[in-house]
Amino acid sequence: MASKRFVDSNRDNAGDFIGESAVTQSCEPCMKSNISKTPTVFCKDCDEFLCDACTNPHRVYKPGHHNIVNVQDHKSAPVILDMKGMDKCHEHGREIEFFCQDHSKLCCLSCVLIHRKCDKLDEIAKVSRQTRPDLQALKQSLIKMQSEADAIIADCKQSETGLNESIAKISAEVDTMKDRIIQLFEEAKQKLISEAKQFKTAKGKRIGNKCDASLKVKEELNNVLSMCCVVLERGTPSQQYIYSEQMKEKRKTIESTIDEQRKITFSSTMTVSFPKQVTSLLEMGSNSIKLNYDGNKTVDTSSISLSSPPRPVTLELLVSVDLPKTRDDKKEPVLSGLDFLPDGRLVAVDNKNWKCIIMNERLQRLGTPYKFKGSPYCVVCVSHDTLCVTGGGSKGVCLLSVSTDNTITLTREIKTTSKFFSICCMSPSNMVVSAFDNPRPARMISVDGVESDFDHFLTFPLKTYKLDESTCTYVQSKNTLVLTDQLAHTVYMYDTVNGTSRAVTDENIQEPRGACVGPGDTVLVFSKNNHSIVHLTIDGKILGTYPVDMEYPVSICVSKDGTRLAVTNSVRGAKKLHLYKISPAMS
Repeated sequence: MASKRFVDSNRDNAGDFIGESAVTQSCEPCMKSNISKTPTVFCKDCDEFLCDACTNPHRVYKPGHHNIVNVQDHKSAPVILDMKGMDKCHEHGREIEFFCQDHSKLCCLSCVLIHRKCDKLDEIAKVSRQTRPDLQALKQSLIKMQSEADAIIADCKQSETGLNESIAKISAEVDTMKDRIIQLFEEAKQKLISEAKQFKTAKGKRIGNKCDASLKVKEELNNVLSMCCVVLERGTPSQQYIYSEQMKEKRKTIESTIDEQRKITFSSTMTVSFPKQVTSLLEMGSNSIKLNYDGNKTVDTSSISLSSPPRPVTLELLVSVDLPKTRDDKKEPVLSGLDFLPDGRLVAVDNKNWKCIIMNERLQRLGTPYKFKGSPYCVVCVSHDTLCVTGGGSKGVCLLSVSTDNTITLTREIKTTSKFFSICCMSPSNMVVSAFDNPRPARMISVDGVESDFDHFLTFPLKTYKLDESTCTYVQSKNTLVLTDQLAHTVYMYDTVNGTSRAVTDENIQEPRGACVGPGDTVLVFSKNNHSIVHLTIDGKILGTYPVDMEYPVSICVSKDGTRLAVTNSVRGAKKLHLYKISPAMS
């Protein structure tokens, strides 16, 4: 009897078998596509079963010689299937011949002695002729599990690659932040030294004047003292008397001059002080930078114990100005974007007059506005002197630099594939933007111009927003993306790490427009129709609502230290800009 051992993994799983008689096969190339098709030929050189459709591609594309015969000719000799020990009893090493249904156990002749009293003990040779096991279904399930295992392996490799890329990205971002901090401190040092030298020059003049005056007094005293000694030693009583009387007034004048010079005091030393933010950073040490990752539960407990839950706030109006059309404006201004520089200056972009404007704490214009080629939409401050502006006459982002003397200069234009409206910071090198005329309402862009999308597990509304129908902001410490849907009266909160989301609706939220991060990692959103600001936690809880004395507010921003709030509106003939002081509400 000729024998053949099957070594191909697909053929090991391929058919039903009975004893040693035959094996029901399928076309092996078709099986790789989960298709069961009866073979018509067999390639002896490749040891492979084929159907009619696969025979010719096998000859043409597979290298080597192919001795192909009909399946009937190949099956003329019976095939003995090597069961690889599966047909042997593990306990006794004998052939398996029985199946005990009471115990669901395959048995050999030795096992039968133990199971002889069982009610259902079947001889396999007999029952197998009556009931054939459904190995085809078993094969399909095994192939499916194999595919799932492959998918898991591929996912593991992708995750490993992602982790490696994340480490490189983290290192680059930390280096970028370090370089920016070093640059910031170097610039602050140079500014400090310059101010110290100016102070020294001014004080040096006053010190020189004091010293010159004292030298003159000393010179005069030397002359007077010399004459006094001569008169005292050689003068007659009459001369001594006359000199003494004449010197009384002179003495008073000299004493008065010395007293005046003595009162002029100067500090001989200068010191430097650092803001609380810097000293707090030093106190935190290596804990100043935290790692965010999926499932991270090891949050800095010191920050938890010192922090308090989000609280309502009170708004105190500090300054309010009207925004009429000025001599150099063609239209009434619409400040579609606002943000604060770290030093407290307010930046605004005028959508109608294509300008970027700098203002002081009294909302007075500083310097000369920068003129764009087209309408700007929104602005964000990404460093102490760098601004990013969406729009500006093209599909892209403009990078501007702002000097201490309020000079605004274009440093670079980034061309983008999408149209962006609102913009906010996500990290030192990445920003989040709201996109319009695009099925992806929120995207990311780096300061180098690299565009990217959020992970696929973030489910955005199935709609394409028009200009000004949706804005976004990003709560960095909470990894939370905030997206407003004006026409749906909804604010969406997305956890970008865990992939969860929350849709916030409330009667206080009517046509939400501008949004920004508020005190304590909360969110402030304009309710256009209610003419108010809605204060939210990232969990969707409403902490309070604050009416503003303006119709249809559109733009909002909070200062870097969280103490001031700027808002503006877009009503024709009644445009305003307000500056508020933010304070915690009294409990």
